[in-house]
Amino acid sequence: MRTALVVQAHPDDEVFATGAATAVLSEAGWHVVLRVAMQGIGDAADKLQASCDLLGIDEWGWLSTKDRWVDDGGSAGPNTLASAELGDVAHAVESTISEVEPQLLLTVGRDGLTGHPDHIAISRAVQRAVRQQPCHALGARLRAQDVRAGQELMQQLLPGEQVGSGQVVGCDESTVLQEVNGGPELRRRKALDHYYDGLGTTAIPELVTTYGRRGDSLLLRAIFDASGWDTDRFEVLSSSGSDAPSFP
Repeated sequence: MRTALVVQAHPDDEVFATGAATAVLSEAGWHVVLRVAMQGIGDAADKLQASCDLLGIDEWGWLSTKDRWVDDGGSAGPNTLASAELGDVAHAVESTISEVEPQLLLTVGRDGLTGHPDHIAISRAVQRAVRQQPCHALGARLRAQDVRAGQELMQQLLPGEQVGSGQVVGCDESTVLQEVNGGPELRRRKALDHYYDGLGTTAIPELVTTYGRRGDSLLLRAIFDASGWDTDRFEVLSSSGSDAPSFP
């Protein structure tokens, strides 16, 4: 059985960055393993398990000890992944690759998908780790055209309001991306609901009246509505190791 390892910074990144891909891999018979670097706030473990059940992830665990790196809600404190030594995070990824022995590793792309410092840190750690533990690694990216479509949708619904951090830009048409299509839209939407009630399944005109946040999560929801929930796109981070596996 082929194994895919997914390495993400936070609980919920497995939905936003790789939710379609893991479901497609699982349905094709892959064993999918998730490792999350940062402990979330509150009942993150229960939410993670529910999300994994929907997205075809067979098992999940922390990249290191549960509380080594902590998501502090964007305060950029000393225990965040972005504040950690890159070598320490890369070593944790190396150890996980050695343990899991995946044929494929999925994470976020070089821009962190959303420009989030923790996301960029985990992408850099994976890139360093695969130099020591060769593995075909792909990083999730957004297309600039889809980001613009999501922003336009938000402006229609929330004229004059700033939605998102301003760091979500996507890549231009010159960037070569590998597409994974056919992920189950409803299951991905429901997985997102486990983290933020209604963020995945509530109709977006209604959602903007009940969901108080105006950050990247809402912008990503609009981007997915504009570009499709059933597709993830990836750049190659490392093609080392055995022959690159093909997606179903």
